[in-house]
Amino acid sequence: MKIVILATEASGDFLASELIKSLKKKNRNIRVSGVGGELMQAGGIKSWVSISEFNAIGIFEVIIRIFKFIKLINVIEKKIRKINPKIIITVDSPSFSYRLVKKLQDLRRNTKIIHYVAPTVWAWKSYRSKIFAKLYDQIFTLFKFEPPYFIKYGLDAQFVGHQIFFKKNIKFKKNSKFKKKKIITFLPGSRNIEIKNNMKKITSVILECEEKMKEFDIYILTFHHSVSTIRSFVKSKKIKLITDYNKKQSLMNESHLAVAASGSVTLELIKYKTPMVVFYDTHWLTKMVIKNFVKVKFASIINIFYNKEIIPELLFEKLKSDRLFNTIEMLTIDSKKRKNQLEYFSDFSKKMLVKGLNPSDLIVKKLKI
Repeated sequence: MKIVILATEASGDFLASELIKSLKKKNRNIRVSGVGGELMQAGGIKSWVSISEFNAIGIFEVIIRIFKFIKLINVIEKKIRKINPKIIITVDSPSFSYRLVKKLQDLRRNTKIIHYVAPTVWAWKSYRSKIFAKLYDQIFTLFKFEPPYFIKYGLDAQFVGHQIFFKKNIKFKKNSKFKKKKIITFLPGSRNIEIKNNMKKITSVILECEEKMKEFDIYILTFHHSVSTIRSFVKSKKIKLITDYNKKQSLMNESHLAVAASGSVTLELIKYKTPMVVFYDTHWLTKMVIKNFVKVKFASIINIFYNKEIIPELLFEKLKSDRLFNTIEMLTIDSKKRKNQLEYFSDFSKKMLVKGLNPSDLIVKKLKI
């Protein structure tokens, strides 16, 4: 059986790589091809296109690269038609995904088209529920509250849970309290453009932490494609850049505090019970659209879930160097605020799986392969 899986960003690459493992566990004769990053490629998938090509985030950034994205869609469409797969699975990246599958609707006579990770229709652009219901045969969601948004338009939508909370890279000793180390990790994002913009905002804070918080080791967790970009901002060899996936997981687990760009990495930090502060900024045009059309007042999913600021968020105009450093300093010493985060992290984590089952295995079971 031929299956095409398309994941154009780091978080999707992780989900897709775990899904591929479950698919091959079920049927060794399954042949998977498509687009993915380091994790999918480590699993033997030769990506048709480097995911670094999909490095735009935000409305303005996408607009100025629109012709590039159209070209990428056309290239991938031709690859899919040549393979003629039994199943196509797009992972996250909703704007790219639905525009691609819109061009492949004639294949649905013999090909099932699936989407994994629901677009955030509950936050903005709710009309996408109807679009996805028209273009897809099935959608698998990460959060329990999401399926009704699609079911009402006739799409088979099922909650499978979040893979991050199933995969345990770090083994905890039973009946022992894990002690965090004197480590502060900075996570500036996953796309090159995003990382470059974020480093402009936080470099001075990273250097201030190095200078004033000497009891802590400072790490920046990133990807191979972004090392040179980050080193153009941070020259100090005392500040270590880590790109290895397993090492990054270990450091997220061991860190006393994380300073993270808003995104799915915050869920990994929640899993590892690592207190954090979240930041985010973008182009003024994207910022204007977010402020006027996004229906939720928080960026972090855990804050949205509980409708309160569990994790401090320094967004847009609030992202000032002095304010970010003061928040970091406060969260390294304020045990009450740290404990409050950890209590919510524990409660949230319990709600992120279906009876503790592997989300990837659940998807394979529901696909009836």
